[in-house]
Formats: sequence, C-alpha cells, structure tokens
Amino acid sequence: MFKKAMLCAAALAMVIGFGVAGNALAQDKGPETIVLKTAKGKKPALFPHHNHQARLDCKTCHEDSNFAKDANSWTKKQGHALCKSCHKKHKADGASTKCSNCHKKGLK
Repeated sequence: MFKKAMLCAAALAMVIGFGVAGNALAQDKGPETIVLKTAKGKKPALFPHHNHQARLDCKTCHEDSNFAKDANSWTKKQGHALCKSCHKKHKADGASTKCSNCHKKGLK
C-alpha cells in the first residue's frame, strides 16, 4: 500500500512539475519593448511588444512576409508594409499612424 501511494505521489509531482515548467516557458514571449533598427541605422522605431501581444496572435506579425527576423535588419519598406498598414486598418480602434508615435526623438 505504501509503495503504491509513493508511486502515485511521484507521478503527481512529475505531472505538476511539467505543468509549471510548461507555463513558465509559455509566458516568456520576449521583451516588453523592442527598438527596431534599419541596417543603415536611420530612424529606429520603438515597438511596444507586450501591448501588441495583448491584442494580436503572434503569427499575425511573425509569419508575415514583411517580418524581419532580426530587430536590427528592418527596412522602411518592410516596417511600413507590416506595421503602418495594420495601424491604418485599426485606426478606429486607436492605432496611431503618426510617424512620431513609433519614431521617437533621441531613440538609438
């Protein structure tokens, strides 16, 4: 009886352990904000990553053909095709299309 109880307790501990580890990994979705830069280093954009995660599925951006895999390799064409076009679609929901909203002064 004791052996069976110990086996059940060990199995339960493993299930709970895997569940906690899975939740911890699922919650790490990258930094809160990201500075997106072009290869030439002109006009970087501040991207509030967590704010977008609260509204969108990751695939919306990360699987778009305009998505740059490296935060330092964006082009104006890619950024505007992905970000600005989406902001225009969601302008009624409060998405800004003003340049200064993303391209903050003094951002490096």
